[in-house]
Amino acid sequence: MNEFHRPPDVSPLGSATALRDDVVISTKSAQEFSLSEPMLGALLPMFLWVDPQGKIRAMGPTLHKVLGEDATFGQPFSQHFRVGRLQDRIEPCDGAEGCDPAVAEGAKGLGDCGASLGAIANERMVHLTLLSQPAIGLRGEAFALGPKGRDGTLMNLSFGFYLREAVAKFALTERDFSPADLAMELLYLQEAKSLVMQELRALTLRLDGARKQAETQALTDPLTALANRRAMEAALEQASAGAAQGGAPFTLIQIDLDYFKSVNDTLGHAAGDYVLLAVARILHEEMRAGDLAGRMGGDEFLLLLRGVMTSQQAMHLGDRIIARLREPQWYEGRECLVSGSLGVVMSLDYQSPETERMLVDADTATYAAKSAGRGCCVLYRDLETPNV
Repeated sequence: MNEFHRPPDVSPLGSATALRDDVVISTKSAQEFSLSEPMLGALLPMFLWVDPQGKIRAMGPTLHKVLGEDATFGQPFSQHFRVGRLQDRIEPCDGAEGCDPAVAEGAKGLGDCGASLGAIANERMVHLTLLSQPAIGLRGEAFALGPKGRDGTLMNLSFGFYLREAVAKFALTERDFSPADLAMELLYLQEAKSLVMQELRALTLRLDGARKQAETQALTDPLTALANRRAMEAALEQASAGAAQGGAPFTLIQIDLDYFKSVNDTLGHAAGDYVLLAVARILHEEMRAGDLAGRMGGDEFLLLLRGVMTSQQAMHLGDRIIARLREPQWYEGRECLVSGSLGVVMSLDYQSPETERMLVDADTATYAAKSAGRGCCVLYRDLETPNV
């Protein structure tokens, strides 16, 4: 049987072979190569032998599976493949034996005729594109067969970067690769890496979600789901810094519930919680988009109203909230009566708004509302002119 090998002085069959850099074939190539195809196909399932006329002479079983049942021996190389990277290079064609003018039709691009394929063997590295599947490329090595390539060109191909796509597209299995080929092992490693990366991404998303949830919980009042004191102070600091630099003004309304202690003492803490939830609902319904409501603790609430607002608008909103707070709340058939004392401060009344000072002034206005008989709204600027 004929064997492909790198040139010794004499082939195993005793046929003289030239000492050259290419893989060579014995002079009895036509008959003996056909006998060695099963062995070659087992060792190199993706081999391709193209004769000097540019016709497919033989191919490995995996490559045949990729090309499909319509691929038969004797078909032109250019019917199934396009040479990549070098496809636009022109090679001289002097009408040598093996160049079929009918195939070439005067063209000399690589792969257009048998003689031009010899240039691929000279390059050794070959890159091909499957015409039936242009998205899948092949790469490998090419060798000239026989003296001056008179027996054609032998290519040992692989899928390279397109292994995953090829396995999925052509339903390839481990049996379609040589036992010495690490392609499937590499694919398994790639799949394992992909699964690990997916799990890491999922874990990262879960951790990120847990972090965001923890941050939200840290800034949220657990009973009313309003912002807590920490969140309100941070938002107020941001609003104050923006207003001090010429940004949007804002208004603060502090709300202190009247008679809430009586509800807790006479009807129980469950009734008190029910009232606090009702207050949170009222504040949500009365706020504009972009405003923020928070529970500062106990029965004390704070509204941060962003943007331009006149004192009349602020007082009107305060009166509307008070009216709604006075509406009876019923818990398990028992009436819960509360009201609200409101203190209002506006950032435009300060040359440079400061969080701590505005909170103190809002508290002062709220205390004034309680002193005035409760259930009313007091604007801090009406108490005294701020020291600016």
